[in-house]
Amino acid sequence: MADYLAINWEKTGLTGVEGHIGVSGVSVKRAFQITWPEQLHPETDPVSAGSWLKNEFRRLKLSAKQILISFPRHDTTIRLLEIPEVPLEEVPEIVHLQTATRSSVPLNQLLLDYLLLPPREGKKTREVLVASIAKQSHDQVIKTFQSMGLEITATGISSINAAVWISHIKPAVMEAPALIVNLVETNLEITLVHQRQILFTSSSAMGSSDPTVVDQTIQSEINRFLLSRSSQLSGEKISQILLVGGRPECAALLQERQLCDVEIINPLQMEPFSQEPPEDLTSPGVLAGPLGILYSLQQKHLEVVDFLHPHKADQKPDRRKLQIGLGLAGTVLILLTALYMTHQSVSSLDEQIADRQKIQRDLDELLKRGQPTLESVALIQKWDNSNSKTLKVLQELDTILPGTDRIYLSELDVNRSTSQTSLSRLRAIGNAKDDLDSRDLNQQLSKSNFRVHPKRSTNKTFDSEYPVPFEIDAEKLPPRAAVQQPAEPVKQNGN
Repeated sequence: MADYLAINWEKTGLTGVEGHIGVSGVSVKRAFQITWPEQLHPETDPVSAGSWLKNEFRRLKLSAKQILISFPRHDTTIRLLEIPEVPLEEVPEIVHLQTATRSSVPLNQLLLDYLLLPPREGKKTREVLVASIAKQSHDQVIKTFQSMGLEITATGISSINAAVWISHIKPAVMEAPALIVNLVETNLEITLVHQRQILFTSSSAMGSSDPTVVDQTIQSEINRFLLSRSSQLSGEKISQILLVGGRPECAALLQERQLCDVEIINPLQMEPFSQEPPEDLTSPGVLAGPLGILYSLQQKHLEVVDFLHPHKADQKPDRRKLQIGLGLAGTVLILLTALYMTHQSVSSLDEQIADRQKIQRDLDELLKRGQPTLESVALIQKWDNSNSKTLKVLQELDTILPGTDRIYLSELDVNRSTSQTSLSRLRAIGNAKDDLDSRDLNQQLSKSNFRVHPKRSTNKTFDSEYPVPFEIDAEKLPPRAAVQQPAEPVKQNGN
């Protein structure tokens, strides 16, 4: 049917497979790996990078015109949100509203997609796995391939795509709780699957390349991951771990510590490549993402994230013209039948009135449901236009915060200060990647004319990706007075 290049996109280069999707299934021709030259990169010049990459594709004899891009998990952000139990057509709007309240980056600078998790017994809310990526980074990759005259068919996330690949080669694994552990170069991607559903996925950087240290780090990261996902597992134990491209020593260690089956899966051995893979491919797990996004086009075993084609509400057909036509036809019918059947014409008119009253009630109910949203938007707009001191402090704070890739705030309180020496009082509770991140934030506040009061954190929130809790107590000071330089004496003539 079609040939594709499925690519895992890294800032240092790209790795992928060339495959064919036909009626009988997926066939993989070969794997390839390309490293960006130091003086050239798509982040700075997508067109020049595309020109160079076109020559590399020609050298490798890669002729497919359709591209599938799998972005590394660590280049994306994934949040587990809880939303009210609403009709499916209202889920996209709810997801966007809740993501806007959690993200420090404006939504117009992000691309979003989500996976709606199945209802859980005893809960009145639904869990949603929301994935986002920086729109600018995504667009630069798209421009790189478009400058080569290629067509981008889908873009997704490597850890989710790896789970899709596993669902095709090991479908039985997807039923009971299982972990997919994939060491991709220097990053470890862990994905939890249960009942043919991706429940969560994370990524962490490996601090060492020593095999023994790597094995111990994998064990530690799995323990942290399972602890953070305990509420989703609801007391169930992991039945199997799939170690993609791992060492037998690591598998034995995991089986001993986790008390479950551990199986090593190597994409280079599981897929019948037509050509020998490149010898410099040191991390076979990097191919799991490209293979998964390739298989997802052939047959969708799992719901996936696609930033090019995100989940949207079904468009309701516009039946206004049909209703107008039916109304006219009913009127003509009434005129024709009124000559000999007055009673039937009256009955027909009553039915039409009832139908229109029902339509009116439905429209009134729709407006009523949307009224709180309109009132909230108006209230936020009024507050934004008020130009209050508190709003100015929040706007200034937005420029100081480094972003959720390093820290995030779970509580923020800005009030008018009771002290005459300060303008506002700022209190915040949050979590950080590292202790230095919270210290840097306090230093930035001090440089921005805040008086920071040292405070021992009482924040007990645990987050595996942001393990350092912190609290901030600071006062916004008035602008510093400009220091005037003494005027030089005027020189007299002759002196």
